[in-house]
Amino acid sequence: MSSVIVVGLSGPSSSGKTTIALNLIKLFPRAVAIHQDDFYKSDSQVPTNVNTGFQDWDCPLAFDMNKMVQTIQSTRKQLEGLPGCGKSVEVHSSFASQWANPQKDVNSKLPPKALDSLRNTVLHRLDVESTEEIPFSLILVDGILLFYDDANNESPGAECDTGLFIYAQYETLKQRREARSAYVTKDGIWEDPPGYFDSIVWPNFVKYHSNLIAAHPEITDRKVTSAGGQKSAHEANVAICSSDMPFKDTLEVCVESILGEWNRRQQIQAQR
Repeated sequence: MSSVIVVGLSGPSSSGKTTIALNLIKLFPRAVAIHQDDFYKSDSQVPTNVNTGFQDWDCPLAFDMNKMVQTIQSTRKQLEGLPGCGKSVEVHSSFASQWANPQKDVNSKLPPKALDSLRNTVLHRLDVESTEEIPFSLILVDGILLFYDDANNESPGAECDTGLFIYAQYETLKQRREARSAYVTKDGIWEDPPGYFDSIVWPNFVKYHSNLIAAHPEITDRKVTSAGGQKSAHEANVAICSSDMPFKDTLEVCVESILGEWNRRQQIQAQR
């Protein structure tokens, strides 16, 4: 039985994917983060949207998907070969990426007591006494285009064992995106031109996730929904939840997906 779980964290830009990943690392120390943002092509290779004249950083052709898939596969192989749990720091550090969120913002999302409570829940569910005894490693893959409509069996999403699609209200996403000053690219700095969210970011999100949105219309509803943790009809092993919910609730949905995948593997193993 594999001891590595690949978790896909997807959703529109600024929905909270990276923040979830960083907090999961606090709960599961044997974790590696792989960010889709690190697989953008060089600036000159990012396509231009014919309707707006803007470079389109929110479409599949902007990313080197093949390289990302290869990275996920090679990381899985490396982690499968790690004996015990003694390599957590080295593994995490060797795959560290630039985070989209300042550490102080990440830490402020969940009070220490709430994090400790969730950690204790994980330990109890796994019947272990410390995080070092957790019997599996995680590969946390986050990005805006993991479970998009035209993704095939060779896409990053196909490498994920379980996942979470995190959405938020249009107004929330727009405010968060426009609050970001700039992005570091392979060749320089990118700043969203005026109107970029409404002309590129939001339309592309809807365009590339039409099947998912059809199954879950609450994703684009202009109202807060308390629904969380629903399984998607489009991706059978991907839970759908809103980051407009309290952060702890969103994190709990993701933890439940991870523990559910581990339990599923144990049940299959027991039946053999």
